[in-house]
Amino acid sequence: MPLPLITIVVLNWNGVTDTLVCLNSLAALTYSNFTVIVVDNGSTDDSLARLRAYNAPYPLTLIATGRNLGYAGGNNVGTRHALECGADFVLVLNNDTTVAPDLLERLLDSAQCNADAGVFSARILYFDEPKRVWFDGAFWNPSSLRLEWPGQGEAESSLGTADHETDYACGAALFFRSEVARQIGLLDESFFLVWEEVDWGFRARKAGWRNVVVPTARVWHKIGVSFGSESSPLRTYFSIRNELLWFSRHAPFSARLRLWLKNLRRLTPKFSMGSGQSAWLKRMSWAVQDYVRAWLGRGNRVEYLAARRAIRDYMHRRFGNCPDEVRMWSKLWEAQQRDV
Repeated sequence: MPLPLITIVVLNWNGVTDTLVCLNSLAALTYSNFTVIVVDNGSTDDSLARLRAYNAPYPLTLIATGRNLGYAGGNNVGTRHALECGADFVLVLNNDTTVAPDLLERLLDSAQCNADAGVFSARILYFDEPKRVWFDGAFWNPSSLRLEWPGQGEAESSLGTADHETDYACGAALFFRSEVARQIGLLDESFFLVWEEVDWGFRARKAGWRNVVVPTARVWHKIGVSFGSESSPLRTYFSIRNELLWFSRHAPFSARLRLWLKNLRRLTPKFSMGSGQSAWLKRMSWAVQDYVRAWLGRGNRVEYLAARRAIRDYMHRRFGNCPDEVRMWSKLWEAQQRDV
């Protein structure tokens, strides 16, 4: 009986150096029947030239989208191609990862042992701290209105190795049966970036498929590369807007109401008096001016401005990519961080 065909989809956007490191790690995979699709998501650097020059020791297809379709849209391009070419399983893999040589065998073994599971996640470890866990499963807590990640930050040696349930599989290493995608569809491109794999995992569960973490399948991830930082205005924008979208689909009315109350508090900027040798009255005057500028949607409080824009865009049903000003705020934020 032939081995199942596994297709690995790797999305690149102006990150060819990381992508080539990832592709090199795939060369060490010990499973034989796999192919790789690299989707270049409208890169504006030298990514395409370097990817075309890459001499892969395995079957590799390069697809150029010509524009940035986001995580969801770019990976959907690769997944569609994989399905059209007859893949039995698809692994969506972040370009800022490296993998263990036995990754595919471990994931496939779990799929064979868990016939009612359709979606699987590797155990994901920090690239810079290769024995510390970043993702080992996730659960939505309706009491705190938060996703929780048991095991995050723990030493891998302190955790077990048995397969276990998760509410969704992490998008950095998302492995699934092709029939799941054919049944429930692909990632929702309204999200563009973040929360899309959470939405997809919950859709799979509603369709009767279990989501499973496979701890013996190991991937190392450079956290935050897509955003510059996990706390940047870009991350803030997508996290808030897409959280509202996800809640509208999967959370009960009481949870949606509580989330809106939390976000309404976000819409009011806080006074910041600052510190230093300046007189109290002068600092108060600056604080009032800063507060008014933020209230009017101006000034340098870029994280607040990103949160405010996210809520407004959700209310106006503006999804997909973020406005250009959010990326501008992120560049300003990065400059502020360098100056600290």
